[in-house]
Amino acid sequence: MGLNLIPESCGSLFDRASLFTPKNQLFLLNDLDAIRDGVSSVFKKHELRCIQETDRISARMHHVSRGHLSLNRLEYGARVNIDPGRLEDFFLIQVPISGKARIICGGHDFISSPNIASLISPNLPLSMCWDANAPQLALRIERDEVEYHCAQHLGHVMDRPLEFNPELDLTTPGGSYLLQLISMLADAITLDEHPLHHSLVLKQFESVLINALVYGQPNNLREQLEGASKPKALLPFFVKRTEEYMRAHANEPLSIEQLAEHAGVSVRTLFAGFRDFCDTTPMAYLRNLRLEQVHLELSSHSHDASVTDIALKWGFAHLGRFAQEYKKRFGEAPSTTLRFRR
Repeated sequence: MGLNLIPESCGSLFDRASLFTPKNQLFLLNDLDAIRDGVSSVFKKHELRCIQETDRISARMHHVSRGHLSLNRLEYGARVNIDPGRLEDFFLIQVPISGKARIICGGHDFISSPNIASLISPNLPLSMCWDANAPQLALRIERDEVEYHCAQHLGHVMDRPLEFNPELDLTTPGGSYLLQLISMLADAITLDEHPLHHSLVLKQFESVLINALVYGQPNNLREQLEGASKPKALLPFFVKRTEEYMRAHANEPLSIEQLAEHAGVSVRTLFAGFRDFCDTTPMAYLRNLRLEQVHLELSSHSHDASVTDIALKWGFAHLGRFAQEYKKRFGEAPSTTLRFRR
């Protein structure tokens, strides 16, 4: 798919009536509180205010979703500050269709334009200043789907949250490829007979899109991901056996000596196997397994236990340290996960 992009045209690819129509217009409002509530219904609660207090605000938003993706077009009629804190549950790509916005994310502070999109990671603090009458296309991708995808490529549970460099240059080969994929999604939504409406095709497309992000945009897992993609010797039997044992007994008290005994190797050999083939230690691998189980139970609508009960069940006796590790892993406090799901 060749778009022959020129610098001025990147974001303007999405200034098209065929995608954003009255049928998928979410709102057209001129009340600040109503606008904030409307945007929050798609993304998350946030602070919104006009730069000039005397300005009268208006906003229009379109929204369509497919699978784990949602495409949105949002425009404010006045210059505004937007402060969502951390996104927590999703990654967000914002492409200015025209105009510009100032993005402050993590340790980055830059101007986003039709050439420079923003790619916001869930656990990084975010604040923005959007120009008036400067519409942006916003693609939301669910965090769980991206992290599951990365874990499958790594071959083990992630030892840290995925964080991207938020400044996404659409004129680079990687940025141009991502732009083509988003444009393909936008076109497909307008065509009833397009293959992307089939769940299996959409699933494959989501995988391609996430690959374009994790292998095309600088991030804190790039080195691990590229290392995992290189051919390696087969996973030693004792490492595989230990992994399976930990999964089956993750809620039981386990020591490194017990694991080595079960694997039939020395503690030193077990450490070396996990270091060379899983890029972690056996106990760190076990801790991540337990955190995953806690997250699953806290996210379950059918589970009524407290955070303390679930943490203790999975072997986290030091609740303060557990809360810190959980927030580092999932970008939010365990009580927030429980409250949100309920």
